[in-house]
Amino acid sequence: MKIVVQEMDSSIQEAVIEQYGDWVREEGCLVEGPGCCRIAAVDTDSGRVAGFAALRPARWIAPLEQETDGFIEVIEVAKAYRRRGIGRALVERLEKFAAAYGYYQIRAWSSCDKVEALHMWRRLQYCMCPAAMLGQSVRKEFAQQPIVGYYYAKLLNPDA
Repeated sequence: MKIVVQEMDSSIQEAVIEQYGDWVREEGCLVEGPGCCRIAAVDTDSGRVAGFAALRPARWIAPLEQETDGFIEVIEVAKAYRRRGIGRALVERLEKFAAAYGYYQIRAWSSCDKVEALHMWRRLQYCMCPAAMLGQSVRKEFAQQPIVGYYYAKLLNPDA
């Protein structure tokens, strides 16, 4: 099995939606535009998408609303491909993009049920902040329910 991390084109995007579900499109996870990066880990032997991730610009809140970071909107790895470094490879690729783009830091969020991901973020040297949100999930089935998890951040360009 050979996994290649590459930018997401329209054919890979359609494969992601087919393999992972319509929620990817419905929830706007694959944002495009300036400061955005959409990538996929493709199993070149089978042609399947082993995982995918997307980063978008995220403005800070007042009084620092002029500041913008890179925010990892989504990162998913298919169960059959987990524990093989694919999540790490996706995050590291997004970090390189975000640093080159000039973002001060890169941020993410994960709910506590993603135990494998919680450990990955820590191994990748992200700062972790426990948090609980109510009804702010992009997933409709979790709307108006408390969501317990962690915010993550990693400094990329301290002089930005």
